[in-house]
Amino acid sequence: MKSIEISARTVAEAVELALAQLGKDRDEVAIAVLEAGEAGEEALVRVAVVDEDDDEFAPAAESPADVQEIARQTLDDLLTRMHIHAYITPVLVRVPGQKGNIEETVTLHVEGADEEAMGLLIGRRGETLRSLQFLLNLLVSRRVQKWPQVVVDVGNYRQRRQESLEGLARRMADRVRQSGRPIMLEPMAAYERRIVHLALRGDQSIYTESSGEGENRKIVIYPAR
Repeated sequence: MKSIEISARTVAEAVELALAQLGKDRDEVAIAVLEAGEAGEEALVRVAVVDEDDDEFAPAAESPADVQEIARQTLDDLLTRMHIHAYITPVLVRVPGQKGNIEETVTLHVEGADEEAMGLLIGRRGETLRSLQFLLNLLVSRRVQKWPQVVVDVGNYRQRRQESLEGLARRMADRVRQSGRPIMLEPMAAYERRIVHLALRGDQSIYTESSGEGENRKIVIYPAR
């Protein structure tokens, strides 16, 4: 399964760039929006070439069903094949979306595995967890005939990481205010940079910008002009 990640000013531009690079049409790929381009960030999408023959997990297409249960069963199958024994608790959240529609997000909380297995699933800076989540959404989309919104959290990693980043953002903002000099943070994934941007968005004494390319993209916190 070949996939690429592309960033651009908008989601539409990123998708078009990815399609051109892959040489595919829209009906030949699965598209996941990793970053919608909010809070001063570029949009980031992951586009995967869909090949019916290269995925042993993918069942035949069927009518729309309960995404929550399909996602849970699919993740359980993936973990079993990885020889990881854990408990999966699905949580369905419904929130108002655009144009008055209701958007559903399923979060699958993975608990009960040993510490080594949990670390394996999360990976360095959550990279393996993001890849697992993308793969799961791709597999579920084959069953429900649309791209689902399924989030995978292992050992409450996402919540702990968000709280850690928000705390880091506030501490570094304090240093910038005290010193009057900008501070550059370590490289972060797009969703992590968004957390930092949003944590400091209401602070009028500083402002944030992203600098660099790809995996080396970082946030810089500046004192207000």
